[in-house]
Amino acid sequence: MRQPAGFQRSGTGSITSQVHDLLMDRILSMELKPFDEVSEARLASELGVSRTPVREALARLSRLNLVEVYPQRGTFIAPISIQRVAKARFIRESLERPLSRLAAEGITPEVAASMAREIALQKTFASLGDHASFLKSDDAFHVLIARAAGMGDIWDDLGEIRIHMDRIRRLSLLGKARMMAITSEHAGIFEAIRDGSADRAEESTRRHLLSVFTDLDAIRAEHPEYFHDSRSPAAT
Repeated sequence: MRQPAGFQRSGTGSITSQVHDLLMDRILSMELKPFDEVSEARLASELGVSRTPVREALARLSRLNLVEVYPQRGTFIAPISIQRVAKARFIRESLERPLSRLAAEGITPEVAASMAREIALQKTFASLGDHASFLKSDDAFHVLIARAAGMGDIWDDLGEIRIHMDRIRRLSLLGKARMMAITSEHAGIFEAIRDGSADRAEESTRRHLLSVFTDLDAIRAEHPEYFHDSRSPAAT
C-alpha cells in the first residue's frame, strides 16, 4: 500500500486520523477483505510512519468492530456481522419511512432541486456502470430526504450501525439494469415528496427498502465467506 498523496506529518493525532481514514476506506471498499491479516509493522513501513499511529488507528477500528485482534495470532479484518447488519436494516426502515413523510411535509425548492440533481447523476452513473459513484449518490439522496425532514445530520448519529450496512452494500457490484431500477425507485420517492404526498412517499420508501433488503440477502448468499458464521481466524 503506497503512502497516499497529501499524507501529512503534523502530529501523532493527525497522522493517526489519516491512517484510520485510509484503512476505513480500504475496508469499506473491500480492498481489505474480511479475514485478511493486517500487519502493523508492514503498514507503518508502507506509509512511512511510526508504528504508534498505526496501532492507535487499528485500536479505533477494533472499537468499531471492523478489526479483530487475536493475541499471539495477529490482527485481522473483521467478518461482516449478520447481527449488526440485521440491526442496521431494522433501524434504517424505522427511520426512513417516517423521514419520508416528514420530508413531504417540509420539502423546500432548494432541497428538491438537489434531489433532482442526484437522480440525474444516478442515471449517468448507471449508464456508465460506475458502481462506486452510484453508491455515493445513493447515500447523498437519502441524506437529502433527511434534510427535507429537518434532520439532515441524523445519518451521522448512526455511526457504527451505518458502517456495517455500508460494508455489505459495497459487495453488491450492481449491474446497469439494477442501478437504473434503483434510480427509478428514487424518482418515485422524490416525486411523492415534491408533491407533498406523505402517504405516497412512505409507501414508495417501503417498496424501495424491500428491494434493497432483497439485494442484501442475495449478496450474503453470494459471498458467505465474508460473514462471521462462515469461519474465524481464531478457529484456524
